[in-house]
Amino acid sequence: MPSAITAHSGWGSGWARITSAPLVDDGLFDDMAQDMVEQSMAPPHHGVVRRRDAVARLMGQRFANLTERELAMDITHHERLLTHPWSLPHPAVTAPVLVFTGEHDTITPPPVGRRVAEGLAARFTTVKEADHLVQTERDSDLADLMARFFTDRPLDGLPYVNPVEHFVSA
Repeated sequence: MPSAITAHSGWGSGWARITSAPLVDDGLFDDMAQDMVEQSMAPPHHGVVRRRDAVARLMGQRFANLTERELAMDITHHERLLTHPWSLPHPAVTAPVLVFTGEHDTITPPPVGRRVAEGLAARFTTVKEADHLVQTERDSDLADLMARFFTDRPLDGLPYVNPVEHFVSA
């Protein structure tokens, strides 16, 4: 394990800075993994999220088993996501676009997805009872949503998404 690992202090509501070695021997790596899970998921009182306990277990196992290199890559990846401007000066996308997020997502919350959709003149929706890992929490519904979108079938009125918003070019 590394002699010093620094976790992004801005991720979620505030990761702890970890600079102790060795992490595994002190049990700090498991604590960090649990903190990563908590910071990656909406708090339980935020709303119903399907498969919350199963997703938390899977994420905890994944984070607890990261290698030094994987942890550094994960932190870098999330720092880039969290600091990305989420805008394009002149959208070059001409194909239809659907932007979605879980209705309880705290990493890429609905207002962020909505701004991206607006900038792309896209459609936007939130998946009900979902957090950041829609693909795990609502896998069958996500597959249906994607199949409908890619085959130009209507997305309005689906029981697993909130009303679809349509943004147009300015």
